[in-house]
Amino acid sequence: MIETSKRLESTKELEQITVEYLNPTPDRGVDQKVLDLVSDLVISRLDGDRILELGVGDRIWTPKLIDKFANVTSVDGSSGLLAAMQADLAGKLNGKRWTPVCSLFEDYQPNQTFDTVLATFVLEHVDNPGLILQMARQNWLKPGGKLAVVVPHALSLHRRLAVKMGLASYPGELGETDRRMGHKHAFTCYEMEKLLVGAGFQIVEQKGMFAKALPNSMLAACSDKQLRGLFELGLDLPIEYSTTIYFLAEAKSR
Repeated sequence: MIETSKRLESTKELEQITVEYLNPTPDRGVDQKVLDLVSDLVISRLDGDRILELGVGDRIWTPKLIDKFANVTSVDGSSGLLAAMQADLAGKLNGKRWTPVCSLFEDYQPNQTFDTVLATFVLEHVDNPGLILQMARQNWLKPGGKLAVVVPHALSLHRRLAVKMGLASYPGELGETDRRMGHKHAFTCYEMEKLLVGAGFQIVEQKGMFAKALPNSMLAACSDKQLRGLFELGLDLPIEYSTTIYFLAEAKSR
């Protein structure tokens, strides 16, 4: 369980992040289009009946999950984001497959375990990502269950370019956009692999996605076809250069 003082601090941070998600800046449109492509690829890799989604974020993943899976639970510390997701799903045929839970991840204790846990663009927001991974293996997943993780990559081409331009000291340095979105970490692919293995997972698959060399403000002028091309180019490049990294891992026996 999270301490009371830490819970209040986390709740305040969540309120700030909620505003960003519910009132996105124009350059978020690029992220949302790329997220649509990322979610299609990752969800195609998932299986099982009971899915746990950590955070609803841009509300792109949940509708796709309930179209494929019979039982989807979404845990989010923001009641505002869950309410927005509930409004999006109102009247949707598969809406009854969805169970929202308003809770900090650190406080969540389900009555039943899950076949798959989906942690997409959330680990960069939490204080202790290693703890969340340990909870996924020990408390949330069935033995042999799968964990899918997606995070921004600290070694992205656009972060490397920022260093060359003198805008950052090193690729993983948190910038203005990171701070506005409540990011506390920027993971390299090596760091994420180490965290997963340290939490008791065996990595089944890993991929890099989206070759991003320029900021969203410039990519906003790209067509959907160009953004898809950059996404697919990221799949072909070594994972070290991609903007988004994805891991599918299996929980080892407890």
